[in-house]
Amino acid sequence: MSRAAQCQRRRRRLAAGLASALLLAACSEDPAPSGAFGTAGLESLPPNRWVSLHEARDLGWHRQGHAGAAYDRRRGHLLLFGSDTHGRDWDNTVHRFDPATRRWQRSHPPADPDSYRADGSERAVAGPRGDQPWAMHTYDGVLYDALADALFVASHPLHNPRRQEVSAELAPFAWRHGLETGEWRALPAPTSLFLSASAYDERRETIVVYSNGIWELGPERSQWLQASAESHHNMHHTMAYDSRSGSLAVFGDQRSERAREGVWLYHPGTLPGDAGRWEYRRPGGDECPADQHFPAAYSPDHGVYLLLPDEGGEDAERAVTCVYDPERNRYRRLPEATLPAQGMNFMMVYDRRREVFLLVTGSHAEPTTVWALRLERSAS
Repeated sequence: MSRAAQCQRRRRRLAAGLASALLLAACSEDPAPSGAFGTAGLESLPPNRWVSLHEARDLGWHRQGHAGAAYDRRRGHLLLFGSDTHGRDWDNTVHRFDPATRRWQRSHPPADPDSYRADGSERAVAGPRGDQPWAMHTYDGVLYDALADALFVASHPLHNPRRQEVSAELAPFAWRHGLETGEWRALPAPTSLFLSASAYDERRETIVVYSNGIWELGPERSQWLQASAESHHNMHHTMAYDSRSGSLAVFGDQRSERAREGVWLYHPGTLPGDAGRWEYRRPGGDECPADQHFPAAYSPDHGVYLLLPDEGGEDAERAVTCVYDPERNRYRRLPEATLPAQGMNFMMVYDRRREVFLLVTGSHAEPTTVWALRLERSAS
């Protein structure tokens, strides 16, 4: 049976209610994978350098600078969600990349912007049935909720042009996208989570969101608790979780020079909502450029963070790769892992299944590219 016939058959099944929304995603795969690395396994990657796994210009969508990424631990997939919402597109779709097949899929077609509205609870909803979130800036407000097997989006469509056309005051909500069912669910939030950074605390099975303080959603997923009222960042920062120590590190910021030049660590309390402790550090070792909005991810296999800041500020021409060792409080630069300047990019995760970092680059002018970096154990 041809691919077109298979997709048509799946769509008929979907319409008849005999399959989940994920069947539609299977018909949205991109063409055969292309990339500099070919078809070899990721364990063969040369260490400490970025290698292109997949590059495409014809996906029908583009990497968004204001969007975020998460790693689906159950399936070993890279997940993207978010949109620039500045007139180029209205992308409220979850894009999923499988490193094994090197193909992209999507959760559902983007909702028509004319369907954007506020429902009876003043939630910003979209789609024919009003069961999807608006396209919105997410920054680092995207994470994988391992307990619920869902993509969690901690943001708010504050910067969406459609907001001015909706008369209702939009209530603060977060969204959860079931990865098995394909369904979206809106969850009340304690404050607007626009410009937030987020991470998943594995030890406590707790969602941690940094937005006007530290907010935590425990395993019951029923009540937000404020664990800290302190804020040391303004916007464009990134937070990642250290599963060895149980702490969280925050990198970069638009306005705080102190945050850009160092690292803020947050040590959470014992239980969700318990008071945590902030710690500021100035790492030694190699020089790592100060930047505001750059990719950061943690490897539990190496016990280090990988950072990709631009070197040279607004006129930067290249991004450099730095390893941050929190135990030694030291940076190390990887001289063979430079890339063109990234600008705003919140799309790097650590793939535990394959022990590589995955990075997505590109724009409306440049192809969407998935890169991989295998860190040598001695690099830490």
